[in-house]
Amino acid sequence: MPLNGKFEEFLRQIQTAKSVIDLKAIMRKMTAESGLANIAYHALKIPIRHDPEPILILTYEDDWVRRYVERDYFALDPTVRAGSKEFLPLDWLDVDRSSVEVQRFFREADAYGVGRQGVTLPVRGPAGERALFTVTSNLADADWKSRRLLYMRDFQLLGHFIHDRAVDLSGYRIEGPALSGREAQCLERTASGRHVKQIASELALSISAVQLYLRSARHKLGCASVAEAVVKATRRELL
Repeated sequence: MPLNGKFEEFLRQIQTAKSVIDLKAIMRKMTAESGLANIAYHALKIPIRHDPEPILILTYEDDWVRRYVERDYFALDPTVRAGSKEFLPLDWLDVDRSSVEVQRFFREADAYGVGRQGVTLPVRGPAGERALFTVTSNLADADWKSRRLLYMRDFQLLGHFIHDRAVDLSGYRIEGPALSGREAQCLERTASGRHVKQIASELALSISAVQLYLRSARHKLGCASVAEAVVKATRRELL
């Protein structure tokens, strides 16, 4: 099950987290609350850092994390390889498993309780950061297919907020530029989970006008998506 109406509570917890350890604890709570197997945040690139994996926050078993790092599965893991290039969510059911190494990798991951199903959500940060946010499950294929869109709905935005807070808490923040009243109103309502049509109705605007305000806010804040603009505007207390 997705987050059962606790989305905003988890959002508040992420925003007020005092450390990366706090973020990991929040991710564990989200895992339990939503019936998932694991949640993983993996920063691939932070412009001011040159480490290959600058931030990892994972709910996986420690033994699997050690094995993954020791064997440098970052280079083999098809979800990492594909997710680092993609902008759209990657469902693990669509991953190419034709090679013997990839088949062995997924068997190992399953043996360590990673989760048989998964979706990896690419995150693009406002300063050129790249990260992956993954949720995994042990649901049967049919059940996963019926619920995965609900998981993506809840965790797409939460992944951006976790990324933003993780970068901030790790001291890797690069600041940048400001919003009109309408841009702020549209972003604020997006942050509350409203769709463009609902925002247009509440503000007595046309749908195209709302889309224009969201697009201009995104460009003004230097963000690749509206979700990133919501995160950045919230962090800078512009909403």
